This record gives sequence, structure tokens and C-alpha cells, in this order.
Amino acid sequence: MTNFRSHKLGLARVALFSLAVFGICFIESVHAQPAPAAADIGARLDAKLDVTIRGMEIENVLADLAKQSGVDITLDEDAVETLPWGKQTKLSDVTIANSTLRAALPQVLEPLGLTYIVRDNKIVVTATDPLERMRRRPTWDELKRLKELREKDYSPEAFAALKVQYRITGKVDAKAMLQHQLDISGRGTMSDMLETATKALNWVWYIEDDHVVVRTLEAQNAAQLSRQVSVRYTNVPLAQILSELGDKAGVTITFDPGMMLKLPPSTAQSYTLLLQSVSVKQALELICAETGLKYEVRPDSIHMSLSEAVTSESGKAAVARTSPYIAKISVPSPDGTYSMEFLIRAEDLPPEILEARSQMLQEMIQKIRRDIAPAPSPATPGK
Repeated sequence: MTNFRSHKLGLARVALFSLAVFGICFIESVHAQPAPAAADIGARLDAKLDVTIRGMEIENVLADLAKQSGVDITLDEDAVETLPWGKQTKLSDVTIANSTLRAALPQVLEPLGLTYIVRDNKIVVTATDPLERMRRRPTWDELKRLKELREKDYSPEAFAALKVQYRITGKVDAKAMLQHQLDISGRGTMSDMLETATKALNWVWYIEDDHVVVRTLEAQNAAQLSRQVSVRYTNVPLAQILSELGDKAGVTITFDPGMMLKLPPSTAQSYTLLLQSVSVKQALELICAETGLKYEVRPDSIHMSLSEAVTSESGKAAVARTSPYIAKISVPSPDGTYSMEFLIRAEDLPPEILEARSQMLQEMIQKIRRDIAPAPSPATPGK
């Protein structure tokens, strides 16, 4: 299933998390305008149109299709990051005469590894799952190989000729396991059969250079956490922040039942997180260090739960905030086009560095005290 994360879905998920975590339930009467009939967009998808593409950028092509068909067509922001040149990616020359939007869209989108879904009476263009799993912009050769797998029917001979790299840990015969699943998965294209067989094994696949990579779903979820983000949350419910971080990484974040109730209200209901160009993994680790939570990478999700640092005092949940991050190192790339940032905990530093840090902090505190100390009152004449 294509991974589509719209703004409306994000808000809905946050609401559901809040209800589930805090045990709140309410019913509200809403007077909304009736949704357009589903048949409306169906009829427009089947309306005739003519399309001529001559080195046009993807957004311009979609805008032209939308104008001709009268259908709202949107390019998902996450899909933009899976295109070789982003929004400036141009399509090959194509002429589609006396066709329908339903027939034209695959011809336009498939060479770029894209697909579409119909939602809320509009069309949203998204990346296919194998393309999204690459977590980077593909080369044109990789897109060509992906297209070939979507078009070629599966056969044991065709699969035997395919270069496959198995990144499966453990003492298992991954090649034999995948072949068995392919043998019992029915019929379809190479792409469809790979999707069905790997899913049955809790694995995933994607294209890398001239071969197919097969890895576990758990390893894929862990890799998704490397996505770089910049976030600014001020006094926002922690459940919302975690949910949106999962959306940014393309993974589902789940919670232990009642987990938020065991955190101080100031943490669970009003959390602040300000980060610039860090990975989702670093953001989760920072949250865990400050709140006493922990996370576990699972095949189907990133699961959040209470760590051993959370203890009970006088019937109330109290959080022991151990091992906080105390420093950050920024390392610029050799050509200066990017930089890597590393968050450091206290136990990561040798004793002499910790001692020097403590001394510098004391000196800075003393300086601040002197700076903010009130000025002495002027002496009164005659006294």
C-alpha cells in the first residue's frame, strides 16, 4: 500500500493518539457540507483529453492535466524527494491523443516510479513503495530498472537472472526462503511478486544500482529513522510530537497503553523540542533521555514505552532524568555543502573533559551573576 501522509491524516492521527493515550472520549455534533459524489471524479477520470509533453517539468505536466480534466491533482511533498531532480525533474516526450486521465496518468508517472491515489475527490501523486524505501533520490538507470520490474511478468527463469543482494542477518537461507514464497505467490509482474513474497516474510525490497536489495522490515524501519528533520515544538503534547516524528520518517510510532499518564503532566501535555537538521533517531534519543522513555524498533512500528528510569513515588509517577545530552559536535563536510551533528551524553566524555566542562560552567555562572547583580545605590550627600 502506498504510504501517503497528508496534513489532514496527520491531524486525525494526532487526535486519535490523544484520545487513546489520555483516555478522553467526547461526542461533538458537526455540521459539514456534504462531500462531492464519488462518481464525480470517476467520470472526470474517464473523460477524453489530449496530452503532449515536450521536456516539461513534472509539476507543469500535472497542472496541465488538472486544467484539462477539471480534477485537483497534487504532488505529495514526500514524493518530490524521490525524484532525480526534485521539482525540476522533466518527463520524456510523450503524446497521448484521445485518451482518458485514468489511462494517461500511468504513462506519465510510471517512468518516474510514481503512482497516484484518489482521496477527498482529488488525485494525490505519491512515490511507489520500492522507490520510497530507497530514502534518497534515484538515478535514471535505477528508475529504468524499477519500471522493467513493473512491466515484466514473473517467471523462475527471469528471477534467476535478476541480481539480488540479501541483507538478512541470522543463519537462514534467505535465497531459498524467498524462492519458496515466490513459488506459492501466484502470478504477476516481477515487482508485484517481489512485493507479495517479501511481505509474507516481513522483508522489503528496493533497487540499488544494478541489483535488488532484500532486507528485513525491522532493518528498514531502523534505516528510516536516519531521515534529517528540523522541528520547532513549544508546549505541545508529547504524543503529537512523537506521532509527527514518525510521519516524517515514514514509520508508525506506537505507545504502551497509559504510558503518558505515568509521565508528569508538564512533560506529557506541554513538551518543547527545538532541533535543527538532526535525524529522527537523534530526536527520539533526546526525548528518551529527557523523559525516561525508551523506544524499540519492531517489524511493524517504532514502539515507545517506559524505561527502567521511571519509578513510582507516593503513588505518583516520577521520572528520573538520567544520562542527558550535554554537548553537540558539528562536523562540516570537506566541501562545505553540509554538516553532521552529534549529540553527546555525559558518559560519552572522559573524566578530564567532564571536569573541564564543570569548571567552565562554574566560571560562566559566576560571570552571569556579576552581570545581573543590581548596581550599588549612589551615596546620599551629607551622609
